[in-house]
Amino acid sequence: MAARPDARAGSGEGCMSGMALRDCAHGGLAAADLRGELLRAWELLDVGEPGDDVIGGQLFRPRLALSVAGEAQAANLGTPFWLALLAVQLAHEASLLHDDVVDGSETRRGRPTLAARRGVAAALVAGDQLLARAYLAAARTGNWEFIQRFTWAIDQTIAGERAQGEAAGRRVDPDEMRAIIRAKSGELFGCALSAAASLSGDPDAEAIYQLGREVGILYQKVDDLLDYCPGAGTGKPPFADLNRGLWTWPRSYLPDGAPPAAFFLPYTGGVPARLALDEIEEEGRHVLAEVEGRFADAEELQETIRAWLARASGAVLREVAEASNSVAPSASPRESAVPRESAVPRESAVPRDAAGVLAYHGRTFHFATRLMPEDVRGRIARVYAVCRTLDDTVDEAVDDYSAQSGVGELLSRARSAYHGTDEEWRDESCPLWMAMREMREAEVPFSIFEQLAEGVRMDLWPRRYADLDELRVYTHRVAGVVGVWFAGLAGCRDDWALSLAGELGHAMQLTNIARDVGEDLRRDRVYLPLDLLRRHGLSEERLRAAAASDGPVPPEFAAALEELMGWADAGYGAAFQAIPHLPHGYRRAVAVAARVYQGIHGAIRRNGYDTLRLRARTGALEKAVLGFTSLRELNRAESRRRA
Repeated sequence: MAARPDARAGSGEGCMSGMALRDCAHGGLAAADLRGELLRAWELLDVGEPGDDVIGGQLFRPRLALSVAGEAQAANLGTPFWLALLAVQLAHEASLLHDDVVDGSETRRGRPTLAARRGVAAALVAGDQLLARAYLAAARTGNWEFIQRFTWAIDQTIAGERAQGEAAGRRVDPDEMRAIIRAKSGELFGCALSAAASLSGDPDAEAIYQLGREVGILYQKVDDLLDYCPGAGTGKPPFADLNRGLWTWPRSYLPDGAPPAAFFLPYTGGVPARLALDEIEEEGRHVLAEVEGRFADAEELQETIRAWLARASGAVLREVAEASNSVAPSASPRESAVPRESAVPRESAVPRDAAGVLAYHGRTFHFATRLMPEDVRGRIARVYAVCRTLDDTVDEAVDDYSAQSGVGELLSRARSAYHGTDEEWRDESCPLWMAMREMREAEVPFSIFEQLAEGVRMDLWPRRYADLDELRVYTHRVAGVVGVWFAGLAGCRDDWALSLAGELGHAMQLTNIARDVGEDLRRDRVYLPLDLLRRHGLSEERLRAAAASDGPVPPEFAAALEELMGWADAGYGAAFQAIPHLPHGYRRAVAVAARVYQGIHGAIRRNGYDTLRLRARTGALEKAVLGFTSLRELNRAESRRRA
């Protein structure tokens, strides 16, 4: 049972107003207001004025604790809640002062560190004093459960830092590394996120504490990965921990003896940075799912986790792209890099005749785009040509290096075109240059193209997907973002409609996967999730045997395809809701494309589900019937909307 706060702590002194509480519960309290509340709690300590850096930075831990607590609970807890958050923040600030001494850092948050300005002794004393005041703030909450949890978190934070220091210079196995991360970062996050539950005597406080630790582990792992990315803008030198001999978890992906820059170059089994990113993203999905399940209203916590993952992904993508442009195919990453000519001509490998590429390779899309105005049809054709070129760069490359280099060059050229940083390359006859210009003009973020490039890179090494959630990462990158790109070109800015545009891309990619099982097997690719195969008594070996035989496909395979197409059908159904909200020039074409593509499911069934040896196609008459049906469906939806 939690102790009752004393009269002073429970008086509500320093508590936020009702309006501020509503603001913080739906999108987060402004940083200045949050800092102001923490400073009011500081006044209760009666220890004089705080220094400029006492409550600084992004205030991650108080912000996320506030997101978890929500409006009603924060209001009921009053001042003890703010004292608890102040204790957590002061402990964090104390750890930064000590870290700067240990790391020899000269700058922090763009300013000289206290150790650099006034010396190591001053920094150590200031850190000790902040930690003492953190304990004082915790004590002033009057809540024994929080005090115990906070004290344990501080002890473990110090123990984690000590363990990492003692492990310097040797290999650390993943379990030991995770224990270190959990101690040095996870414990304080756990204490912060469970603060409200501890103060209120919530029986779930321990479970919330454990989940908070997982959030803290993810935060630290992202930070460790960014330390390996020179362009991440972390405010400290890249590879700082590595150069100090400290073992952080990304080090396990870098082969022994390899220089730091080799983190972004291909080895047998993959690019170390991409493998590390895969680990981060998988862990992030699991943590986010747990957070969404327990804290459905904690929007800022959810968005913060997504932002961490996006930053990690963007940083790694940039570094891998730049590295792939500068290393010769014969050079080992352990050896010095030898520049070579780019795998993609400077003028870009995107075919000039974008409309011809669409007509030849994208028959369904070409059929649908006939319903678009000519200028709109041209924009879509250019996007399709660019996407097709990315695919071909990977699928038709003679080796993985050539594929990496080709995608990297396309990404680099696209970035220059998007940002207008390469004036000597301006060619309105080039689909890539035009597509990027139109992308920028429509305010579609360039990160869409970066995600697409990373999606096609996922095909460079054989990989398997455990379940639909893992597969969705791939389908989003190679197809969902294209749906968002198309919708953005149409002028769509509504988050709901954009998400459903991505859902349409996901559904279409699932249809592709169902249609191309045999073709993918021949490329050593299996997109059918492993849990789907297990549910139907299938294995990769059994699929290969069936593809090599002359008999009918196993009935279990037909059942697996039906389940997969059911997932796709759900995506088509959801996406169709957003089509009436698109501009008129796009609605009919998107409706036709969706239903005609979905019609491939019927062709699969007519072929006896044999997508191991046959390719399912829809004929011209069937496309016309499906298109007419989709237009009738769209007209009814538009009528309901007008009504």
